[in-house]
Amino acid sequence: MRGLILKDLMCLRKQLIIFSYIVVSVLVLSVMYVLSAKYGNIALANEGMMMENGMSSIDIRNLSTWVLSIFLLLPIATVGDAATIFSEDGKAGFSAVSASLPLSVEKRVMAKYLTVFVMFGIGVLTDLLIISVLSALTDIVSFAEFFGMIISAASLMSIYGALVIVFCFWLGHGKEDYAIFCSCGVMVLSAVLLNFRKIKTLFAPVSDAQGTQAFDTFINFFKQKFYVLFIIALITMAVSYFVSVWIAKRKRGVV
Repeated sequence: MRGLILKDLMCLRKQLIIFSYIVVSVLVLSVMYVLSAKYGNIALANEGMMMENGMSSIDIRNLSTWVLSIFLLLPIATVGDAATIFSEDGKAGFSAVSASLPLSVEKRVMAKYLTVFVMFGIGVLTDLLIISVLSALTDIVSFAEFFGMIISAASLMSIYGALVIVFCFWLGHGKEDYAIFCSCGVMVLSAVLLNFRKIKTLFAPVSDAQGTQAFDTFINFFKQKFYVLFIIALITMAVSYFVSVWIAKRKRGVV
């Protein structure tokens, strides 16, 4: 199984190179942002918004959290591209070879999952290191708050990655784009069905105060209720693994 994981990592070598550049860029830009938010032009802009628009310091802090979170999503989003692994396997004709390997279907499927989610883990650890640096530079960034944001983002990406693997096994080679589309569709549909009323309010016309409150609630959920998404991600990954094994066995191991 170790060889399969190394093979999958080789399929992601381009993403790993891009990941290295993104990590350096995110670190530099994040440091520049927090320093400017404390001493530079962004600090002056924040003071202007507080005076002219009536925004509170909490609103400014939440806005800064949202901006930095977008930066910090990049390392996690860059790694763990399951569709690329399946695409490269299909181009190389590896699916025909894999069926003859002296490994069970369960282990061959597990190798895919381990590769993808180990890469997500690397992205999370990288983000935590960046947050450690930022929190040491300024009090604008709280490690505890951003820890929740990072885990929430990684949980959502893990759910997406697990769904992509299932759909790639189901649809087969050459349909990786459809697998990505179906995975996104399932996540959006699930979110709508689980909490239609609150999602509807995000698109309804509201006052500035209501909009700010909704935004704060959204941010606070990701900060404080990250364990909810983490548990959902664990359940999704477990279910998707067993479904992927079932699909692979139905195809007699030719996956």
